[in-house]
Amino acid sequence: MRTADLRDTLPKITVPTLVVHGVADFSAPIDVTGRRTAKLIPGCRYVEYPTAGHGVFASHHEQLNADLLAFITS
Repeated sequence: MRTADLRDTLPKITVPTLVVHGVADFSAPIDVTGRRTAKLIPGCRYVEYPTAGHGVFASHHEQLNADLLAFITS
């Protein structure tokens, strides 16, 4: 994935999409990953976790589960 360029593919996504990213993710910097990805997906819902790093599913599991449930039921 490190060398994958999906800029042409992301705008073609037509299903509801949720992008979640930790601001403190130093292995995948938010400005070049999460924020750019969200901007390229039409109608994307984008959520940032200010204190989360790369393992959002482990460190912020309660918040992530709540956001996932809200997304799939909206």
